Amino acid sequence: MLWFFAVLAVFAIIFGGLLYAWKMEIYLVQILLIQNLLIYIIVNPDYGASIFYPVLNFLAGRAIYLYNIGFLITRGHTFLTMMYLHGGIMHIFGNLIILFFIGMALEDRVGKKWTFIFYFISGFAATIGQYSFNWLQFAIGASDIGALTIPNIGASGAVFGIMGSLVFLYPRDEITMLLGPILVPRVRVDLAVGVFILMQTGIAFLSPGVTNIAHAAHFTGFAAGIVLGYYAKKQGVMEKKKGPVRDYTKLKKLVRTEEHKELYRKIIDSDERDVAEAWSEHLIEKSSCPRCGRDMKGSECECGFNVWED
Repeated sequence: MLWFFAVLAVFAIIFGGLLYAWKMEIYLVQILLIQNLLIYIIVNPDYGASIFYPVLNFLAGRAIYLYNIGFLITRGHTFLTMMYLHGGIMHIFGNLIILFFIGMALEDRVGKKWTFIFYFISGFAATIGQYSFNWLQFAIGASDIGALTIPNIGASGAVFGIMGSLVFLYPRDEITMLLGPILVPRVRVDLAVGVFILMQTGIAFLSPGVTNIAHAAHFTGFAAGIVLGYYAKKQGVMEKKKGPVRDYTKLKKLVRTEEHKELYRKIIDSDERDVAEAWSEHLIEKSSCPRCGRDMKGSECECGFNVWED
């Protein structure tokens, strides 16, 4: 009966955590990180078959579940629960590191609702993609029926989804990333996502608990994230920012030094208005009035010069 209570605990963590994230002023990504860690503690493969495998058997996904409506009814929950299961410490470590750096950056830009959509729909699409690939292999004789019953676990499809969404929406923005033991504070999103994809794939290969890597799920999740990012952009997710639209090229008149040039480049390259506004304020603070040479107060100078109007 211990496995039954473990299953109940998993469901309580998933639905209770998501409800808490929705109602409270807290990042969804923070809740996802805590949920995955707690569930890994409960469903830890190192505990042995007496606890882990019965829980895995009930919560993990399998391609065979697409076989008929009966499987979909009795095992439909696995499309959600399998995203919270991991086969080893390296497996969960890789996913959570990327979820923290990419997920927090994405949620900062698009908010909780869109992060929820990107993460879970990408995860669902990744699962369908992997199942379809398994069935295709079976249909052409490249694998036997056993490939359809292999447990499908992990948040990788959802994680690849948020990477796809972030790199589509904000490829030139700068985020913090972890490069080995070194924390790099400003790295372009497109470069960071490329490195994280290589890192996650490498960790998956090195993980002793993961013998079957769901490459189709990774690819499908990433593609789904891009498609969802395109849809979100059409819905105006990038326009929901405070303040007027600026003509940032007017700041070029302030550029005098190499530092000014670097700041101006960041402003022009930024895909997000809030980021551009922040860099603009920083550039103005470090500049003097191009008309009289005195320090400016905000965007204006005592001589009457205004950065945005002149």
